[in-house]
Parts: sequence; structure tokens; C-alpha cells
Amino acid sequence: MSSSSLAHSLYRRRIVEYKAAAYCSRLPFRARPPSRPRIGAGANTTSAHGIDSSIITIQTMKRWETLNHMAYKFGRLDKSDGKLALKILSSIVERPGLDRITYIYCMAVPILIQAQMHSQAMSVLRHLALAGFSCSVIFSSLLRTISHFDSTNRAVFDLLVKAYVKERKVLDAVLAVFFMDECGFKASAVACNTILNALVEEGESKHAWLFLRESLARKFPLDVTTCNILLNSLCSKGEFRKAEDMIQKMKSFRLANSVSYNTILHWYVKKGRFKGALCVLEDMERNNTQADVYTYNIMIDKLCKIKRSARAFLLLKRMKEDNLTPDECTYNTLINGFFGEGKINHAQYVFNHMLRQTLAPSVATYTTMIDGYCRNGRTDKALSVLSEMQITGVTPSELTYSALLNGYCKFSMLKPALDLVKDLGSRGITINKTMYTILIDGLCQVGAISKAKQILRTMLEDGVDPDVITYSALINGMCRMARLHETKEILSRMQKSGILPNDVLYTTLICYYCKAGYVKEALKHFVDMYRRGLVANAVTHNALLCAFYREEMITEAEQFRQYMSRMNISFDSVSFNCIINSYCHRDNIVEAFSVYDDMVRYGHYPNVRTYQNLLRGLCRGGHLVQAKRFMSCLLDIPSPIDEKTFNALLLGICKYGTLDEALDLCEKMVKNNFLPDIRTYTILLSGFCTKGKNFPALIVLQMMLEKGIVPDTVAYTCLLNGFINEGQGKAAAYVFQEIICKEGLYADCIAYNSLMKGYLKGGKLNTMKKVMSDMHKNAVYPNTASYNILMHGYVKKGQISRSLYLYKDMVRKRLRPNNVTYRLLILGLSKCGMIDIAVKFLEKMALEGIFPDKFAFDILNSFQ
Repeated sequence: MSSSSLAHSLYRRRIVEYKAAAYCSRLPFRARPPSRPRIGAGANTTSAHGIDSSIITIQTMKRWETLNHMAYKFGRLDKSDGKLALKILSSIVERPGLDRITYIYCMAVPILIQAQMHSQAMSVLRHLALAGFSCSVIFSSLLRTISHFDSTNRAVFDLLVKAYVKERKVLDAVLAVFFMDECGFKASAVACNTILNALVEEGESKHAWLFLRESLARKFPLDVTTCNILLNSLCSKGEFRKAEDMIQKMKSFRLANSVSYNTILHWYVKKGRFKGALCVLEDMERNNTQADVYTYNIMIDKLCKIKRSARAFLLLKRMKEDNLTPDECTYNTLINGFFGEGKINHAQYVFNHMLRQTLAPSVATYTTMIDGYCRNGRTDKALSVLSEMQITGVTPSELTYSALLNGYCKFSMLKPALDLVKDLGSRGITINKTMYTILIDGLCQVGAISKAKQILRTMLEDGVDPDVITYSALINGMCRMARLHETKEILSRMQKSGILPNDVLYTTLICYYCKAGYVKEALKHFVDMYRRGLVANAVTHNALLCAFYREEMITEAEQFRQYMSRMNISFDSVSFNCIINSYCHRDNIVEAFSVYDDMVRYGHYPNVRTYQNLLRGLCRGGHLVQAKRFMSCLLDIPSPIDEKTFNALLLGICKYGTLDEALDLCEKMVKNNFLPDIRTYTILLSGFCTKGKNFPALIVLQMMLEKGIVPDTVAYTCLLNGFINEGQGKAAAYVFQEIICKEGLYADCIAYNSLMKGYLKGGKLNTMKKVMSDMHKNAVYPNTASYNILMHGYVKKGQISRSLYLYKDMVRKRLRPNNVTYRLLILGLSKCGMIDIAVKFLEKMALEGIFPDKFAFDILNSFQ
């Protein structure tokens, strides 16, 4: 090597070393390369290993000399040379300390490129990019290795730029390109375009334009691809005016090509600017840039995706004018577009048009037709297309059968779906994972969980491995059928087979557990989700928040609400309604309206449920005047209320106001075009009965019948309670026996309990026992209140042994005794002089988490 060449090489390296600091000072702090590590710093070498280490080092350096000799070999190398270089590199870097010497790695890169092993060379550079070496260090080392063979220098640096971009270190790639320029190497258009494209994809448009400006100043060889990248960046941000200016400049330099026009066409159609798209087509014609089939296919595809298939079809005529023949992709896109809009006849017309153009439909075309008919519920037509397909000699694919199967399952046609799978199996056609998943999902949609589990077993027996989507379909079906306990078995089996739940499956489980009231189980899945590195979305968080409030876990709800606020997770309308409802139930109406204000401020429109909750809260707190005023305000707002809103206020008036006010509200309801429903009449009926106005209640009942509204069990139970409260036992018995039972209405537990209360007042213990017996006969299961009423009767008669038997029966039937139960037992035992046992029951209350009230202690004190 000549002295001048050596001096030039040293000069280049010095430029890199001295200018690296200058470039790093211009970059943001986070983008600055780390300081070069000191190799061997802190190494604790001992004399005991000195001789062995020296021998190994000599052998290692011998291998390095072989690699060094290959680096200076001119001409093309074989792949065997490249493999040898990799082997030598591997043995060298195994030595401690040598793995940090960049020059050894960089020497292998040009050898691999010469041996046409570009992917391996890329792997070496990517390793260096990730190892923490600064760009200046890597560049200096590469510069030393290519000083002798100029034919590969451009490829080496292009590969370095690509390596940095692959590892998302775009600023390092920019630095490498500028180092090249300082050292006398001009960056290629490919390298510059790679960097520009990466900056645009990462949303760094500002940096992209700065890089372009610097590239122009340094006279880098940019081309039409550069302009197209920037054109796409402008269009993606909706800056069409700038994009149009740019394409005009490109035209003046004769740079605009079909890719440029296709780029702007794509964004025009995507943003719904159809006139602009047509202007671009005309502009292409004026500039002798021929619009090809691909150009038209872009427009047709985008128009079909935004439900403008008819407009897309008109482009066929324009294609004919431009002497372009639509291809199969054109027709398939149009057919799919019309089916997506439910225009079956139009889709069939396009298919026939395709046949007239002597363009033979492929399996993709027939599959599109079958899928379109199935999505629109026309499986008979889909079968006709399948038959035609087989007649013409086109073999259906797995996608074809999957489309037909999906059509059957979507419209709950499970017998044909199962028959199709059986038929395919008998003909030796493989049932793939997608088909099994569609069938399992279809069975779950109609609640056939057992059959779905059977299909899963068949799937495993056939050697087809289910994926997370398959398991999700089954678990979702189980959740919908309230079979949450069975999901644990499926989850366990799923995880044992190495398939982990995804965020969608976790969201499904959490939402359904919250809906069923199993908040602790939902929280377990929520925690497990984050442990696996998944992120819960706003739906999941809101489901948990609502569950906390519904289950009256107020402390946990408030803590979780604060957590959501800290994490900037937005509340949805359902969550706001739950929070408002919770405050209203706790008579904190001021805080409820404060949350209502937040709801409006965050852009959520209050719905009927919101106003119902607020009205109930006002009524519960006895704020009837404010509730009426609030209702008057709501009547002035278009469509914020319905019958349920009126019913919410009516319930409050009947409970805390006067009956005249209740009737006035019913009249106002009719004036505002809201007809009273069964709930309205039942509330009014209950109001009259509660205030002892049984005769007006009967008139309300008669009005219901005249309006064609059939009273239900709830309405008659209100009337039943009215008669019982007034001591009219015979009338109550008549309502129960002659109306509720004989009219075919279902007498629920509440109706039976009301009747038993009436008999309790009259001291008719035997009749009460008969009513309890009738409940069992009619498959109406007594609740805790039923047992308490009968127990009260036994206690009044001094029959403590029967009371204790009832208590044992409750426990055996897993009914939880409450405060009233224990109070009655303590009273009965105290009356019979069994104070010690009564005290033990008091202790049992405390152990079961039931806090004794004042009455329980008063009973014990009165008998001591």
C-alpha cells in the first residue's frame, strides 16, 4: 500500500473521530451514542492463568490474521470463504474481551458481502447496533476495513444504514450517512430513501423534512422514490394542498410517475375526495402518464370499502375508454363491495358482466360469491354457486367451504353445518382449524355448549391444534350461558397446551364475571392479565368499576376510580351512571350532580338511565320540590326522557308525596305523549294500597283492564298487601286464590310471603303452614323472609322446637339466616327460659358477621 493511500485512509479516520462529537452535540440527549467502553477495564487477571491465557491469545491472533488476509483479497469470494469468515469470527469473539472489539466484527462484513452473504453481513451489523457501540466507533472500524477495495464500500454503508433502521435507530442511520459524506463517500439514493421512509413511518415528519433539506444541501443523489415518500407523508396528514404543489414541482422536473399519482389517488379516495381523484386521473392523461389497471383497482377498492360500490362500478366504463381491461381483482373487489352493502342483485350483475368479458372466474371469485350470499342469509344461492363451480372444473378451497360453513352458523343453521363437516370428512377433505372454530362459535351462539365441547374433543383427536381464537369462542359461549365455572377447566387445558389467553379473552372473562357479581374472580384475571404483560383497555376498567359500585364495595370502587384517573383511563357513560346511582343510593345527591357535571364536561351525553338515577336520588332524599323542578327542565330538552323517567318520579311521589300529586304527574305524562305502561299503573296501585286506599286501588286496576293492560303478579301482590295491611284477610285470600292462581299468573315467593303475613296477623298458624307446603308443591322456593314469617308464627305460639327445626332446615337448604331470624330465635328461647342458648345464638351471629341490633340486646335484657 502506498504512503499517499495510507495518509488518505488516516485522514478519513481522523475526520470521523473529530467530527463525531460535533454531530452528537447537535442531536437530542437521548439520541447521543454511549461512550466507548474500555475493553479489559477492571479485569482481574492473575499470574496463575497468565501462561494459558497467552497461548490461547496467540492462537486467537493467528485466526485473526487469517481473517485479515481474507479482507485484503481482491475479487469475488466464494460462499465457502464467507462461512469460514463466520467460523473464525465466532471463535475469536468467544475470548473474553475480544467480543467488544468492533474492528474484528467489521472486518467480516465486507468479506460476507463479497461472498454474496448479505443477510449474514446484516446480522453482524445489527448485533453491533444493539451492542451499545457508538455510530462513530462502528463507522471508523468499517472505514479501516474497506480502504483497500472500493467496489464494496457503498454496499457496506448501505447495509449499515439498513441495520440501524431495522433496529429503529433512525438517528444513528442519519449520523452514518453524514459521516459518509464527510469522508468523501456519497450516500446512495437507496440509503437516503430508507431513512426518509423510516422517519415518515415513525411519524417524525418534521425530522424527515429536515433530513431532506440537509440531503439537498449535501447534493445526495435523490430520486423519484424520495419524492413519493414525502408525498405519501403529506397525504397521510391530510395536507393535500402541499401534496398538489409538490406533484406540480415533480412534473416540472419530469419526476412524477404512476407511483406518484397512485399515492395521491389512494389518499384522495380514502378521505372521500372523489372529485379530486377524478382530477388526478385527468391530470395523468394530460401529462401522458398512462393510468394502469392497478391505478383503477386502488380507486375501486377504496370506494367499495367506504360503501360507494355503485360509483366504483362506473369506473369500469372509464377503464374501457382508456383501453384497459379489468382483471379478476377488479371484479372480485366490486362483487365483494356490493355484497357488503347488501346489494345482492348488483353483485350478481357484476359476476355476469365478468363472464361476458370472457374472463373465467377463479376459485377466489367463486369464494367471494359464496361468502357474499352467506353473509346475506342466502345459503341456497351459495349452494348453487358451489355446484356451478364444481361443474366448471374449479376445485373449491378450504376458504370456500369455510365461507359456506360460516353462513350456516351465522344464521343458526346448525344441522346443515354439521352435515357439511361430516360430508367433507367422508370425502377426505381436511377440516382445518378455521372450520372447527367457526363451528364451535356457531354452536355456542345457540347455547349448545356440550356439543361445542364435543367438537373440540374431535378437533384434538384429528390432530388439529386449537388456537386462542378457538378457545375464546368456546369460553365466550360458556360465559353467555352463565356457565362461568366451566371456563376454569377450559383455561387450564388451554394453558397446559402452551396457549396463553390474549387481551380479548381476558376482557371477555372480566366483563362476564363482573356482570355475574363475581368481582374477586374478575380481579384475579385483571391481575393475571398485567402479569403476562398485557394491557387492559377502557372497557375492562369500566366493567370492574361498575361491578364495585353494583356490589356496594364503595371503598374499593373509590380507590379503583382514583387509579383510573391517575392512569388517564376515561370513564364511559355506563361508569358515570353507576357512580351517580351509587351516590344517589347513599343519599349524597350533591356529589351525584357533581359527577353528572363531570360527565357532560368529558363529552358523554347523559341518557335516560342518568336522569332516572338522579330523579330517584332526589326522591329518596325527600327533595320532591327539586325533583319536580328537575323534571320540568327535562321536558324542555328534546328526547332525554321516556316512560321510565316519569315512573322514577312517580315512585318517589307515591312514597313521599300525596296521591293527588301522583295523579297530576300521570296527567302530565299523557300530555307529553307518553302513555302509562304496566309499571306506571303498578306504582300508582301500590301507592294507593300503601296509604290504605284500597277502593281507589281497585278503580286503578279496572282502568288497567279497560286500557288492555293485563296486570301481572306484582300488581296483584300490591293489592294483596293492601288488603292484608287493612286486616281484610278474606279479600286478600280471594285475590290470591281466585285471581292470581286461577288466572294462570305465576305466584312468586313475594306473593306467598304477603299471604303468609296476612295469616300471621290473624294468628292462623296452620294456614301459614299450608301456604308453605303449597309453595313447595308449586315449585316456588321459599326464601329467608318466608322462613322468618313462619318462624314468627311459631314463636308467638311458644313452639320453640319447631322454630329451631325451621332454622336447621334453612341452613340445610343454604339459606343464610339474617338479623330477623336470630332476633326471633333469641326471643323464642328467652320466652322459654333458655337464656344460655339465646346468648350462644347471639355469639353465633357475631361469628357469621351479622351484627346484632339494639332489639336483640333489649330482648335478652328484658328476660334477665
